[in-house]
Amino acid sequence: MPFKLVYYSQQDPQWKKDILGFGDPSDTIGYVGCALTSVAMVLSGHGYTETPRTLNQKLKNVDGFVSAGIRWGAVSQIYPNVTLKAFIPCSTSEAPLAQINSAIAAGQPAIVQVDTSPAAGIQTHWVVLYGKKADDYLMLDPWPYQPDVTQEDLLMKRYAQEKTLKHAISHVILYEAFGGGGPIATPSQPTTAPVSTTSGDSARVKDSVTWGLNIRSSVDTSSMANVVATAPAGTVLALLESDGLSKIGAINQWVRVRTPLGREGFAAAWYLEKVPGTAPAPATPAASTQEKTDDKLVVKVSSAVGASGLRFRKTASKGGALIAVLKAGARLTVLEPEGKAKAKIGKANQWLYVRGPGNQRGYVSAEYVTLA
Repeated sequence: MPFKLVYYSQQDPQWKKDILGFGDPSDTIGYVGCALTSVAMVLSGHGYTETPRTLNQKLKNVDGFVSAGIRWGAVSQIYPNVTLKAFIPCSTSEAPLAQINSAIAAGQPAIVQVDTSPAAGIQTHWVVLYGKKADDYLMLDPWPYQPDVTQEDLLMKRYAQEKTLKHAISHVILYEAFGGGGPIATPSQPTTAPVSTTSGDSARVKDSVTWGLNIRSSVDTSSMANVVATAPAGTVLALLESDGLSKIGAINQWVRVRTPLGREGFAAAWYLEKVPGTAPAPATPAASTQEKTDDKLVVKVSSAVGASGLRFRKTASKGGALIAVLKAGARLTVLEPEGKAKAKIGKANQWLYVRGPGNQRGYVSAEYVTLA
């Protein structure tokens, strides 16, 4: 998702008196919380909504501070999808402007340290850079200088201290939020999220994924709240990334996909296999609800279920959500390849993906069905 500008001030009365991390009573967010507030703005802009107050507490919960100093890498303990990609001190060297520019172009803002005073030494302050403008950067400044994100706020105008841009920045922190992407909308050039297009490549959900593959809006697997669709075994998914094919089958890799019904999200690449040159067939509402059954295998619930019936579930698991309880003799249309389905029928610990009464789709234990 594209980065959206979110502004917080460390001086906000809601949290300015909160003690920062494990610091002394005088180490408040309002006084020394610019780094924390900058991280909160970056996370919130990527869709992980945090205020300086909530982030302060979550970082404390994971020992994310040394006294009042933030441990930058601890952010990933809270949000595994956000990784620390670069930690670059540059007070005695030129700032890596090319690296900052590349990050911003990729939709990943930079957090940088600047000098708040022309006095000797560096009076440190942290701000968020989100755009390039001529020989300057657009910034979100946690000190209440320009909280209105519809107005441009330039780094050099306030923090140059008679230095060039390469020397006005003394430290660079770069995070990468998985799934984030550019361009970042600026006040003078608002943009909308680019329309997702396919790479022309596709991948297929492995037959072994009998429970169905969850497609998620993010790669967080700690909850089902971000599941946007479940793709049954054998489903062909369109790849939305130019390098998507290189990830297929790789452990701990995620790839952005589109289902035949148009749902987009991230899929675990290790549950996918390559289908060179195969494009997903477009689906229409009629095709999804009124499929022909002439060429599909039909089974029926075995009398072995007795009066208790057969559980029809949303996922291929005894813990899967219950759709219905099917009586003996109920007819079901198998939605898997016929050969593979027949090999399962009557066998324990096997699941069949079927369409049942009312065109509902789900899974039944293959042990308790027979050919119709």
